[in-house]
Amino acid sequence: MAKRKFLFLYLTTGAGHISTARVLKEEILRQNPDAEVVMANGFDRGNILGKVGFELLYFWATNFFHGLFPLIYDVSQHRPFVTLVSKMMRFHTVHYLKKVIKREQPTDIVSFHYALSTFAKSAVIRLHKKINITVMVTDPFTVPHVWFWDRSLDYFVYSEEARQTGIAQKVPESQIKVVPFVMNPKFLQPFGKDEILALRKKRGFDPNKKTVLLVGGGDGLPGAVDIVNKCVLRKAKFAVAVVCGKDMGKYAYLESLARLYPKLDLHVYGFVNYLDELIKLSDCVVMKAGPATLIEVLSCRKPIIISRYIHNQELGNMRFAVQNKVGWFIQKPSKIYDKIEELLEDENFDARMAENFDRLTFDTDSSKIAKLLLEKPVH
Repeated sequence: MAKRKFLFLYLTTGAGHISTARVLKEEILRQNPDAEVVMANGFDRGNILGKVGFELLYFWATNFFHGLFPLIYDVSQHRPFVTLVSKMMRFHTVHYLKKVIKREQPTDIVSFHYALSTFAKSAVIRLHKKINITVMVTDPFTVPHVWFWDRSLDYFVYSEEARQTGIAQKVPESQIKVVPFVMNPKFLQPFGKDEILALRKKRGFDPNKKTVLLVGGGDGLPGAVDIVNKCVLRKAKFAVAVVCGKDMGKYAYLESLARLYPKLDLHVYGFVNYLDELIKLSDCVVMKAGPATLIEVLSCRKPIIISRYIHNQELGNMRFAVQNKVGWFIQKPSKIYDKIEELLEDENFDARMAENFDRLTFDTDSSKIAKLLLEKPVH
């Protein structure tokens, strides 16, 4: 049997794409230790249009100029616009991916971002190779049409809603498969009250104090500073943990705020590899409706307050939490603070939420996806 070698292509637009790739890499290697998985950013440093148009523009549109993303999203729903952008980027991107494929010689390619899928296919064709190409659609519910721009590829999606979007874009039904949510197993490890107390002590929290976590993916939670400022003004009695991700400006400001107002039990983090512990030690989580973080928090059975979601793209994520009565959508910092106090002071809240989480079911067995990829025949 030929040795399997996977090339995972991602972009740094948010943390969800690369975190999904990492989990699947570990699962593939667990099931087939002889396999090899190489992860590569689909844009090299010389791809200025790609870096600016996707990675940098995404960062600014989702964190600062919130009216910009809806415009980009709506325009990208139209195939003529996508075709134009594709033509502008094709030469450089395909040339780079050809070099990567020639160097790595993969048997399989998995694309974790819609901007890379068709370029990967073009690179394979120009190299006259036969390589399995699978697109892992990381938006669970409301999926931008651009994910399904190439109707000849195989797609893995998280929901029937996403599958129907692909079918509406004229992708053959046989090429779209609904799979479990990709989930790091550490978020699924059971924990109880004693474990929560131990985690709080381990991370320097008062074990007997209610705790709220603010988190928003790789770039932190937009608006986190405003929410923390409300906690200062209202003299919050609960502890606050904020994960800033790569946003060092936010991190520096909140660190200064923690020193200036020591009575506010504020814990500030940059990038962490123990987010599962911070989620588990918290009583509720304020977050942006990114798909990876949403499923991670809900898997830990923690109620959420969604303060932001990306126009249309994350709308389904927000609705999933609200309709299943495990979350609220609140944008105004003062209203978010009011809801936090309401939840933490309600003696019956935990029991009520436990019932809602008992009714919430979704498959998070990533091993099934790895098995599907490994079962694809090698050309």
